[in-house]
Amino acid sequence: MHAAVLRYFDHVARHGSIRRAADALSVASSAVNRQILRLEEEMGVPLFERGRSGVRPTAAGELLLRHVRETQNEYQRTRAEIASLGGAVSGDVRIISLESLLVRFLPQVVQEMSARHPKITYTVLAVHPGEIGEALRSGDNDFGVLFVDNRHRGVDVVAEFPTAVGALMRPDHPFARRKTLTLTECVGYPVVMLQDRWLLDAIMATEFADSGASLTPRIVSNSIEFMRQTIKSGLGIGFFTPVGFIEEIRRGELVHVPLAEPGLAQSRIGILVPRYRRLAPPARLTIDHISERLRAFGDFLAAPPRPPRRVRTGRRR
Repeated sequence: MHAAVLRYFDHVARHGSIRRAADALSVASSAVNRQILRLEEEMGVPLFERGRSGVRPTAAGELLLRHVRETQNEYQRTRAEIASLGGAVSGDVRIISLESLLVRFLPQVVQEMSARHPKITYTVLAVHPGEIGEALRSGDNDFGVLFVDNRHRGVDVVAEFPTAVGALMRPDHPFARRKTLTLTECVGYPVVMLQDRWLLDAIMATEFADSGASLTPRIVSNSIEFMRQTIKSGLGIGFFTPVGFIEEIRRGELVHVPLAEPGLAQSRIGILVPRYRRLAPPARLTIDHISERLRAFGDFLAAPPRPPRRVRTGRRR
């Protein structure tokens, strides 16, 4: 098979349409269709199911797609290794991550790595929790910086640090001086929640099974930045790890009180690498640097918060 055919096949699978794949490749639809038909003739089986809404891989197409993506990734890794023989590390590193880490943690990592290795490029994507397994198995991404979850199969955790999902609130909230809280204790106070509550929903179902209580959010959003402003404005308690709010916590603008439920109190954030994946030098260097930053970040979280800054109200002279 030729490289062009592999690219065409991969793009059709990604876009679910020969026309959209052709647009992305800047070639004629007829050329893409001709290559796919030729590939199917060579394989001796249909590789796509064709319907009104587009195309999707058959079982045989899925097998070939896995081979194509592994081949493409292996080629890119080999190119990066050859380039590194000259002393300069280059190549693209693809990372999937929690949105909270995209906001505060990974930008600093990329900045530091770019200063050291300016020829490394980065693709950093937030991923929906329900899509993490497929995102890691697909071969499209080098690794993830995510919650460690035993339900993810075929991945290795190469570094991790403990954290806790807690109630995030202003320092003037009645619960701000508590050491721990339960979700039941938060009932009756306004709360704000992310639209995707994959971790909280299962815990709440158990927590409220006997009492019949419930947490009814005042505000729901899919934006960490929006949630940050609503919590700082005192519109409700949010439920997060401290990672995405570390600066506000250190400045005393927000308080993080760990939740006592076991599934939330013993959370871990780690670097998850697809098992059997051979990492190129840029990805290995980035993982090493993230591991160092995670350890430093854990120490930073363990440090006592600064007291809230006082706002001066005196008259100017």
